[in-house]
Amino acid sequence: MNDEITILVHGFNRGRRDMAYLEAGLHREGWHTRALNLPTLFGDMNDCVAAMSAQLDDITGSYRRVHYVAHSLGGLITLNFIRETQPQNTGHCVFIATPHGGSHLAQIASRIPGYTRVFKPIAELQPTCAYDNCHAESGLSLGVIAGCRNSGLLGKLFLSDQSDGRVEVASACAGAARETIVLPFGHQEIHHRPETCAQVLAFLAQGRFSR
Repeated sequence: MNDEITILVHGFNRGRRDMAYLEAGLHREGWHTRALNLPTLFGDMNDCVAAMSAQLDDITGSYRRVHYVAHSLGGLITLNFIRETQPQNTGHCVFIATPHGGSHLAQIASRIPGYTRVFKPIAELQPTCAYDNCHAESGLSLGVIAGCRNSGLLGKLFLSDQSDGRVEVASACAGAARETIVLPFGHQEIHHRPETCAQVLAFLAQGRFSR
């Protein structure tokens, strides 16, 4: 796998360490990886894509295939990065708990005066910014993993039972992904679970989840 690399992209208000569990799992199976560190608290989408481009500039043309594994907002950042840079060597993509259809909680947060001006990524999570058709347009080999354990207070108050406490299953699975799978975990834990790591490895290797 020396001619392939997997890029790990974290979500809102996180950093590369949040993808450490998946990175360790991929390393054990011989995958070469790079975890990014993006300004997902105060930076807008353009800032995040620019940071992603800068951190991947040195690998351009160095690998036959570049795969992407992203959690939550990281999936939307990755989609924007691929659409803007149009790399010719994109391999498989796995997006975990990514709100392709928008986030109801983000919509509620946006009603707080000044909130989206400070925490700019929240604006990208509005249902009006849905990414539900971009998969088919981009032709990505994309696998979507959604969570369905709604155990958080905010999730129980504002979301249906079919959510991970932050993102509803329908939003995560929106669009024309090659495959979708739902796992019984919450938003903050799903990418730290061995079951999720196993499914990520399966899709990266075969372009399909293990059933």
